[in-house]
Amino acid sequence: MLRFLVILATALAAIAAEQNSVGMKLVRIQPGEYLRGAAQQDLINQHHKYSATARNRNAAGVSPAHPVCISKAFRIGATEVTVGEFGQFVAATGYETTVERNGLGALAFFPDEKPGLRRFRPKPDCTWRNPGFKQTDSHPVVCVSWRDAQAFCQWLSEREGSSYRLPTEGEWEYAARAGTTTMYVGGNSPDSVYAYGNVADAALEAAHPGSVRRQRIAALNPGDGDGMVFTASVANFKGNPWGLYDTHGNVWEWCSDLYSVDTYANVRAAAVKRGTTINPAITIDPQGPTVALDEKHGDWRVIRGGSWINSPTTTRVSWKSFSEAEDASCYTGFRVVLED
Repeated sequence: MLRFLVILATALAAIAAEQNSVGMKLVRIQPGEYLRGAAQQDLINQHHKYSATARNRNAAGVSPAHPVCISKAFRIGATEVTVGEFGQFVAATGYETTVERNGLGALAFFPDEKPGLRRFRPKPDCTWRNPGFKQTDSHPVVCVSWRDAQAFCQWLSEREGSSYRLPTEGEWEYAARAGTTTMYVGGNSPDSVYAYGNVADAALEAAHPGSVRRQRIAALNPGDGDGMVFTASVANFKGNPWGLYDTHGNVWEWCSDLYSVDTYANVRAAAVKRGTTINPAITIDPQGPTVALDEKHGDWRVIRGGSWINSPTTTRVSWKSFSEAEDASCYTGFRVVLED
């Protein structure tokens, strides 16, 4: 039944995108069911030619996999929100982003530092206008916090008299998978991702040595990969079967949900109470935790899709990470949902 409904949703999904008042293209997604999270086979083979190590598939809380039903149709941005679209919002409202107001700046890329997290730290002049690398109006906006994304959605809702918001992570993965069941839209091979998204590869490694090699499972021979160093213009790569672009890489995308490493385990446990361990009940329109884990963890929000700085390992369609709602970085943006 699950397979049938996925196939049906694939057949009904609207590939032709409609356009709103700011020029944003939206794809209507029909209701349906899918298996959310990392299934048993969703583990990078330790013998992959680019790597000597396998990765823990639950390091980000992406298992156990569990059946999910998205019960209502919705429209989602065919691409990530662009610099030009965000610029229209700022021009109309005079809005200042979180990092512009606090003066700390977003997490910027410092390629001269030793490889690792030291290469990313706040820089006062790192904002959506100046992320540290060249962008045009057709590139995805970055250096925006979850709260900035929320403010954009509120403005767009008021402008159009409609209800715009961030996707839930359940909606995001459903739309990103587009009826596929593999680790990547193009299959289970990490090599397949380069046709669909801008991820860390030989171009970034050549420009800034040490940025990619340490991540493993990345094409590093000259000419390998997607050829992009930083962000790419949206829709520069192949779209998924439902007409969404850049669901692998380019920039991480904010979702509405609070993050917890135990979310999927808790969802599965609740489903088992309703059904059986062999055939657990389907979870309808799952939401993240309703309150933060504790004061230490703060307002962590789910981010999805990976970015230009991530190798294929962490751009799998089931993968996720998190960031504090007030934080912004040169590798995080968002796409929006329009409620039907």
